[in-house]
Amino acid sequence: MKKLKIFQTVQWKVVIIYLLLILIAMQVISAYFIREMERFYVSNFSDTLHSHANLLAVNLERYLAASTQKAEEEGGTTDFRRDIDYLVNNLVSFQGAVVQVIDQNGIVISTNEEEKGIVGQKNTRTEVNMALLGTRNESIKLDPETTRRVKVLAVPVKKGGQVLGAIYMEASMEGMYEIMGELKSILATGTAIALLLTGTLGVALSRTITRPVVEITRQAAAMAEGDFNRQVHIYSEDEIGKLGQAFNYLTRRLKQALSQNEEERKKLSSVLSNMSDGVIATDRDGNIMLINQRARQLLNLNEDDERKTLGEVLPLSDEKRAWSPSFQGEGTLLIEVPGDEEAENEKSLVRVVFTTVQGKDGKGKGIIAVLQDVTEQEKLENERKEFVANVSHELRTPLTTMKSYLEALDEGALEDKEIAPRFVKVIMNETDRMIRLVHDLLQLSRLDSREARFVKKPVPIKKIVNQVVERFAMQSQQQGLHIEKILKDGDTRVFVDQDSIIQVLDNLLSNAVKYSNNKGNIRVRTVKMNRNWLKVEVEDEGVGIPRRDLSRIFERFYRVDKARSRKMGGTGLGLSIAREIVKQHGGNIQIDSKENKGTRVMFTLPVYRGNNDVE
Repeated sequence: MKKLKIFQTVQWKVVIIYLLLILIAMQVISAYFIREMERFYVSNFSDTLHSHANLLAVNLERYLAASTQKAEEEGGTTDFRRDIDYLVNNLVSFQGAVVQVIDQNGIVISTNEEEKGIVGQKNTRTEVNMALLGTRNESIKLDPETTRRVKVLAVPVKKGGQVLGAIYMEASMEGMYEIMGELKSILATGTAIALLLTGTLGVALSRTITRPVVEITRQAAAMAEGDFNRQVHIYSEDEIGKLGQAFNYLTRRLKQALSQNEEERKKLSSVLSNMSDGVIATDRDGNIMLINQRARQLLNLNEDDERKTLGEVLPLSDEKRAWSPSFQGEGTLLIEVPGDEEAENEKSLVRVVFTTVQGKDGKGKGIIAVLQDVTEQEKLENERKEFVANVSHELRTPLTTMKSYLEALDEGALEDKEIAPRFVKVIMNETDRMIRLVHDLLQLSRLDSREARFVKKPVPIKKIVNQVVERFAMQSQQQGLHIEKILKDGDTRVFVDQDSIIQVLDNLLSNAVKYSNNKGNIRVRTVKMNRNWLKVEVEDEGVGIPRRDLSRIFERFYRVDKARSRKMGGTGLGLSIAREIVKQHGGNIQIDSKENKGTRVMFTLPVYRGNNDVE
């Protein structure tokens, strides 16, 4: 659809028409108002000037008459200048008007101008001559020096029918025109404000008309593209509102007419998009039509991969790939998906369940493949199998040894006073080993089932460390080992089950002693991390652990060197038990090691703050 230019829209046409109407109306009103205002001000200015002139003429009449009479009687001129000056300077105060009093001969006898040199000179202005002839005269002129407009008024002073003299007044009209200019500026500002308000109201008004029309236009364009889900918003119940309602009704009817063809596809898309498992939908040729986010994650797909077929995106073996183009009926595949670039060595197992979508003609219209990540299930199953195998192996070894020694005793070794005690001692050692193994298994079982009860109370960490270190003092001295205690925050009390934490520390220190080289150092360090947690470290300089084994070191029955560990009497459960105890105290345990350079084990314990609940 071709996009309209902004000034071609109905909205802007309405706004511009409103603005032109207001502008024309304001111009007409302003022109009439200014003309009437100018007429009023000029008339008022002239009336005021006339009033002052008439008042001065009345007051000067007797002085000029007396002066003329004495001049005729005595043949000379009687001077009343002082009185006339007083009247000129005090009676006329009209906006700085210039006043001249002229006798009947046209001679200036008094003025209010600062330059008094004009007194005694003859005023030959046309207005003065006309006034001396008895005619009042006035005009508006431009001052040649200042180019300002001035009002000139000449008024005759009469007594009876005799002209005694004249009054000449000249007043600037610029003050009046400045006021008129300010009023024009006010009118212009008012016009601008009116245009602004009119424009705003025009936009608002036009939007009420054009918004529904624009929405109907957009809805028509969306319908042309196949979108029937939108509805035109009804803003009013007028003709435009009725048009919107009719258009919505038309949209619903068209949607109903097309919904039958789209119903099955939408149902399928909805089911596939909202399943928690990975889902891939294809057409009959295997081309992917829909794939959800979970499927992308399981198969490590990007947008380019989604343009391929189902057989291409699944990491299938050659045998399975040969079968993949059909995918007819129902079937299940277990595939191995390699990890992404960040986890190259990690692989996941994905179970893929195929179902063919049948058309009305009984032929396959497409395929739905449901993907489930079964990596954890397989891992748990393998761990369970490995655990059972390890327990069986650990029990079978001492039982086999005990049976062989018992058979030897039964066959006559019991009568040998030298061999019999040694055989009995071996049987007792193997029995103790089985007892320790069963005890550890039972403890792990209780920890796993949360049946183990911990009696937590505040205990100084120094007390626990000292107790464990003293237990290994003799053994470490025999091996030439030095156990160093670095108890930076030794007086800090931790809220723990003392016996359980002693077991954890005992296990870690036992491993450190077992796997340390002679004359090596073992450090037990405590440091308070923050107000809530305290960290305990056990570090040795022994054989260390290979990097490949660190991720599995806490697994049950896992041994780095199985022969050596079994020879030293370990069950392979100590670190697993330690981890479970620390976890059930709310802490965590970590191990850091380098082969032939030593091992450092760290675990955290909760600090007693006075409000911990005693269990």
